[in-house]
Amino acid sequence: MLRNVVMFAMALTLMSSQGFAGGGGKNNGTLVVRNSCTENVAIVIDPPAAWAAWVAPFTAVQKSALSNRATIVTAGGSQSFAVKKGSHRVLAVNTVTELYTLTDVTIVNKQTTAITVAP
Repeated sequence: MLRNVVMFAMALTLMSSQGFAGGGGKNNGTLVVRNSCTENVAIVIDPPAAWAAWVAPFTAVQKSALSNRATIVTAGGSQSFAVKKGSHRVLAVNTVTELYTLTDVTIVNKQTTAITVAP
């Protein structure tokens, strides 16, 4: 019985360490989004394609979907996002006017890329 418990604990330890170690082969980068507006901006990285067709004023369903997924960047502030290497789309929505911009950005291995939004 004790042997089974020890074997289980060792297996769990090995499994956990490999899962959390990340394997060292990840080529992630950082995306810094700067808000140049005088209002707060809701930021969504890689939003659903259908969101590009939204028109202000947003419906209650759209506002709910946005609030569930967005990160708020205060007026004049910035926020860093850890993202995978490759192409991404950034949705920036002005929280007062509901005007928005979509910006395409490419992340290179372990690099920091900065963009400025002003929807």
